[in-house]
Amino acid sequence: MERDDEEGREGLVCEKCGRVCEPAELDTCTVCRKRFCLYCVYRAGSRSYCSRSCGDAFFFGDEDDVEGEG
Repeated sequence: MERDDEEGREGLVCEKCGRVCEPAELDTCTVCRKRFCLYCVYRAGSRSYCSRSCGDAFFFGDEDDVEGEG
């Protein structure tokens, strides 16, 4: 049984750069849930994120978490 190429590729595309990847090359950001490849990874501590802003949001919180504003 053959799968349609587009259907098979859809889950294997990096959401940052659009590169078609092998399943082992992709990871999911724990902050925004985007899929990213090993070329787009941002490492902070022992974790992987899709971007520096997601890594910073995990460690330092985002603007919504700041108390006393508004």
